Amino acid sequence: MKWDHFRTGAEARLFVADIAKRIRSGQLDLGRKHYALCLSMGVLSAIICGFEKITAVEFGVAGGAGLLDLCKAAAFFRSELGMDIAVYGFDNATGLPPPADYRDLPELWQKGEFLLQDPAILRAKLPHFAQLVIGDIAETRAKFRDILGGDRVLGFVAVDVDFYTSAKPCLDILRLPAACYLPAVPMFFDDILPIHLTYNSWVGESLAIEEFNLENEFRKIEANRNFDIMVGRRCFHACHVLDSPFRKADQPVRKGFSLKQLTFY
Repeated sequence: MKWDHFRTGAEARLFVADIAKRIRSGQLDLGRKHYALCLSMGVLSAIICGFEKITAVEFGVAGGAGLLDLCKAAAFFRSELGMDIAVYGFDNATGLPPPADYRDLPELWQKGEFLLQDPAILRAKLPHFAQLVIGDIAETRAKFRDILGGDRVLGFVAVDVDFYTSAKPCLDILRLPAACYLPAVPMFFDDILPIHLTYNSWVGESLAIEEFNLENEFRKIEANRNFDIMVGRRCFHACHVLDSPFRKADQPVRKGFSLKQLTFY
């Protein structure tokens, strides 16, 4: 079934929910289940809103296993639904920098960890629809505007950068005009770690999220445990684009489709 062949949003939701059921059971192996499930919600949102082209991003590539898994999930949805899904991985290829202060959790993370040893080897493994962007995110974030906009929207973001100071600039990908996004962008934060006694809301990715929400009137990142992504105590997040045109009463989605059909499965 191609993405634009569904007659109603309810039909599309049942189709994607069945895929999610197979992912959760292990019947369908698309790599990291939380990546595949979060991407599936982005795919369903795109179908309902009428977008053929979406972008999925991983910040913090390290050895590349997560990026390759994200490509595996994207390849499945591209083939299954005929949707144009582009994948980008951002990494500095030097491992973690020195922790700036307590906010970077130096008791947990040290300089040089999670090194991407040979970007060329990883690039050779990527499919044609994926790109690896190397450099400090403070510099490479200028590319955000190039990979979104027009008829391509952000469909999923994974943040796996450990540090507060690294997570802050990653979230700038959510500061572009509302037309660059789904009405709610699925997100996964790998390093919100309530299992560690020293982890708290004033450090790491949690602090970056809190400050982002304070700084942005129409972009709010929020956790939601109603979508089971099966990763310990870490849970699904979404960036709510409050000024999205799809959140306006006079801006309907495709005929036969409604944001009411964007329920968790």
